[in-house]
Amino acid sequence: MLGQLLAAQGYFDQAFNYLQQSLEILQHLRSPDAETVREIIAIVQQMAGDRS
Repeated sequence: MLGQLLAAQGYFDQAFNYLQQSLEILQHLRSPDAETVREIIAIVQQMAGDRS
């Protein structure tokens, strides 16, 4: 959620870093939530591209 909050405030680099760390942890744990984080990362990347 921190990554999403940072993205909403326009801090895309920080948001991406937090989300990437979360994804790595969830993948390591083989959590089904990893797919949700992947989707959020894609949204943040799109948001960052739209603001460029």
